[in-house]
Amino acid sequence: MTVSADGVPHPTGSAHPAGGAHPAGGAPDPAGGSAHPVGRGVPPMAAVLFDMDGTLFDSEPLWDVSLADLAEKLGGTLRPEIRRQVVGRNLRDSAQLVQDDLGVVADADESAAWLLERTRELFALGVPWRPGAQEVVASVRRSGVPTALVTSSHRVLVDEVLAQLEPGTFDTVVCGDEVSRPKPDPEAYLTAARRLGVDPRHCVALEDSPPGIAAALAAGCLVVAVPEGGTTGGTAGGTAGDGHGAVVMELADVTVDRLSSLLAARAG
Repeated sequence: MTVSADGVPHPTGSAHPAGGAHPAGGAPDPAGGSAHPVGRGVPPMAAVLFDMDGTLFDSEPLWDVSLADLAEKLGGTLRPEIRRQVVGRNLRDSAQLVQDDLGVVADADESAAWLLERTRELFALGVPWRPGAQEVVASVRRSGVPTALVTSSHRVLVDEVLAQLEPGTFDTVVCGDEVSRPKPDPEAYLTAARRLGVDPRHCVALEDSPPGIAAALAAGCLVVAVPEGGTTGGTAGGTAGDGHGAVVMELADVTVDRLSSLLAARAG
């Protein structure tokens, strides 16, 4: 499967990344073992679906700047609690929350467009990986398991990030402005699974925000919440304590073997 510039995969005779099909049982992963757990009747891990902002990439500080700039443009100051509320939300809802908090009556679509362009300017300067994230993605790809980037960010922002990566890092990319119902609706995750030709129930999703976690769970994925600044709640290594149903794990602890084992345990 290859990916065009718009992030849509095109079959090339194999659902695996470039390099040809992998042997039955999965290619060995030097960082995490085989992608396919041993166990009769247990389906293999079909794909790993990654959120972008705050999960793989340390982009939230850039959003801090652009949201604060929007609040200043509207004549106010962004409060920390409002900043926390917009994590994982779509662009228009974020702009509307800022306006409502400031008591400003303005066109939310215009505010969202301004916020988008300001954030794009910041993304163009470079968006760093979160510690350990690049290694996780690389190990999944070495194992032969398909990957997707599933984000609430608009395509114009995602393209700035993809331009900084090796081509083909993800087999498909689903952006927030490419679905009719953004996270927490499951449409983005269902779209990614459909493009990859896999059952979302056999996929693992990595997320960091409540809307994203809810979206992936609703799609049927096994969800691993990789906390950034405590936004997911719960205790690392176990089921999240606030009842959202994800497994909370530090990003540094994520391996292909561990993801496969979690999926196999859920399949029973």
